[in-house]
Amino acid sequence: ILPVHRNMAAPRVAIIGGGVSGSTCALELLRQLPHLAVTVFDQGRTLGGRAAHRRVALDGEYLTPQAPEAPAAFDHGCQFFRADTAQFRTEILPEWLERGWAAEWSGQMAALGPNASFFGAPSQPPFYVGVGGMSALPTGILAEAARLGALVRSGVRVSRTKQREDGIWRLFGTSGQAALHDTPEAVAKRTQADGIELGEFDAVVVTDASASRPSWHRASAGLPEEVGRIINSRARVALFTALVAFKTPLPIPHIGLAFADSPLWFASRSSSKPGVSADHDCWTLVCTPEYAAEEIQRVPMQDPETGAFIAQDPLYLREGPSAVMLSAFQSALKTHNLLDALPETVYVGGQRWGSAFPAPIGTPSLITIGEVEYTNQAQVPLAPEDAGVGKAAEDAVDFFAADEIRLYYAGDFVSKNTPGLEAAALSARSTARHLANVFKA
Repeated sequence: ILPVHRNMAAPRVAIIGGGVSGSTCALELLRQLPHLAVTVFDQGRTLGGRAAHRRVALDGEYLTPQAPEAPAAFDHGCQFFRADTAQFRTEILPEWLERGWAAEWSGQMAALGPNASFFGAPSQPPFYVGVGGMSALPTGILAEAARLGALVRSGVRVSRTKQREDGIWRLFGTSGQAALHDTPEAVAKRTQADGIELGEFDAVVVTDASASRPSWHRASAGLPEEVGRIINSRARVALFTALVAFKTPLPIPHIGLAFADSPLWFASRSSSKPGVSADHDCWTLVCTPEYAAEEIQRVPMQDPETGAFIAQDPLYLREGPSAVMLSAFQSALKTHNLLDALPETVYVGGQRWGSAFPAPIGTPSLITIGEVEYTNQAQVPLAPEDAGVGKAAEDAVDFFAADEIRLYYAGDFVSKNTPGLEAAALSARSTARHLANVFKA
């Protein structure tokens, strides 16, 4: 039985992805055209996409956002965001701050090594985060969109899209364990080949870059090849994050550390962020693009013999990339005379981000893994050098539109702005306004 909107006669829009792009697009569409029937599909355990937050028990069990207590809590994707463009600073960020969806993240940071920088940290504040974890930002935006009439279907993965001759899009997919990125492929394949029918729509907005991948990829939405090629033409930055909870707090005052040497790029004290509550001192360690590209070459996401998707394995993440980053963390703290030895760990987890964000336009040092180009630079510049940088990008078209078939892509993968949450939100708002004008016309 398909969930239905209260206004069945309204134009129907499907948004694939419930992160910052998807949530911003949904809310802006309904503000532009309140009568639209907007449905948001998100495949994760919780909403957020790359603005991800994880609450876990010490045995690794995932806890729901509603659980009263969490031994450990981490922002395991996007660590913070900036506000570099005038549009974002004046037109989007103020509402996020006023509604309590986001807040400034302030405290002592340090650069361990020459030219160490991660999205401008530590030298170019201010930095902003979701209140209660990064995922609280898109969750709050989607709650407002739902209040205006959006239907949010969390834990549902769109696996196939098909357009009828009359232009209507039919979406198919799956839910439950089969929708998740870390479910073993054998379990995921037990679902019906075409999936369950998710509904019919007049327009589709894709906001998840992985949805454009070929059918072997778990997150593929089965988009037309010509559309997928446009999105996939942008080189990607892959990342691994290590999630570490310590038995006792690290006796250092820092909330964030940037590193100059691979494999570590940034360390973030998740438990220092506004509204994040955990029983232990929780840190997220972010690797360099160089290390991630090498590791994905060594342990690919696609089986070279069968072509099947290789799901994330918690044991591999814990004993592989996370162990490497934790060792590098301890070594760096000792080298820079911050700490001789780390306290005992009570939890170690990890996450693989095959499409963490797009490589900045013009980024050198690219390698091809499978059919995808990745950057393998140790450091990627991700903050403007001065206030004038990015003005041309701010005025440029920052979304993909195929109006003739009413298929759209919103997100930083098609933006000329500096990659990250800010670019994603601006692209989504532009997409929503363009689509609203299409419907008005």
